[in-house]
Amino acid sequence: MKNIKNILIYLLLLNAYGVMAQTPLTDSHWIMNNTFSDEFNGSRKNIWSNLTGSGWGIETFRSQNIQYGSENGRTFLRLVAEMVNGIAYTGGIETGFEKGYLGLGYGYYEIEARVLRTSGISSGLWPAFWTIHSYKPTNSPPYWYEEIDIFEPTNCQINNKEHVVGYHRRLNDNVPTTPVTKDEGIKYNVDMSLWHKYAVEWLPGRLTFYLNDEPFFVIGGGKPTPYHQNTNLLIDLQVGGAGRCPPNITNGILGYFDINYFRYYKLNCSNTVITEDQGNGYNFNNYTYTVKKSCIFKNTSIPSGKSIIIRATDFVELKENFQVPLGAELYIDVNPCE
Repeated sequence: MKNIKNILIYLLLLNAYGVMAQTPLTDSHWIMNNTFSDEFNGSRKNIWSNLTGSGWGIETFRSQNIQYGSENGRTFLRLVAEMVNGIAYTGGIETGFEKGYLGLGYGYYEIEARVLRTSGISSGLWPAFWTIHSYKPTNSPPYWYEEIDIFEPTNCQINNKEHVVGYHRRLNDNVPTTPVTKDEGIKYNVDMSLWHKYAVEWLPGRLTFYLNDEPFFVIGGGKPTPYHQNTNLLIDLQVGGAGRCPPNITNGILGYFDINYFRYYKLNCSNTVITEDQGNGYNFNNYTYTVKKSCIFKNTSIPSGKSIIIRATDFVELKENFQVPLGAELYIDVNPCE
């Protein structure tokens, strides 16, 4: 049974709003996965495959629209969208189980990116940083589909400075034509021509979406969340048609989706237990950042001016004379570690 006992007011607020999750910058429980993470320093790892053929808009993907750029110390992957005699060509990359690479599941996904559009035209740009996993066998239900949109504004939404995220799903359906349902969030007033960090923390039972290390939209609290592991990951630049502010030219560059890096982090799991005896008078200056099985603390205090993050799979119990002085911070998260 998962529980947190004797939690103070600020931790109750955590349960109520669920938006105080920590990023890898501030939480050492997160460990970068070097198999999938890629800095795109003029090349990319062989885990990536180029998207080819028709996409989800009016575009055709081709390898020559995947390029690289360098500017002000950043070397980045550049996806180029263009019109050639009325046909939209663009680029994109993917990795994951369909390409033979297992391991993408719960964790923290992040890119630093920008979207540049050709001035004076309707570009139709539809950049996307997303995961997709589905099971649609012929005559063999249940059918299911899961998609996490970490960054996916259409050209219309780029015009309105609306950063769009969400989770789309069909879960355990016996009817192959059942519509996909979704939860979506929007962060307003985001100038996507500037460099931003777009991220999601995906944990069992919760999705927390981030912009520049700040959480702004959470799916959880009993709502469906993704649970199928070994997903696929795509970074691509689509071109939207009708209803997505489509291109108004037949020849020329529409714009670019520049990606400085992709980073994937997993929680550092352990089966460690901090017993009541061990947690009595505990010295948090020596706290080790691994996800524990359970913790009990009493007759101790968070050091003044410090931020302490405690993660456990089963429970965290705070007992008598546990204190968080003014100027200190404590974050607790009880969740499976996978």
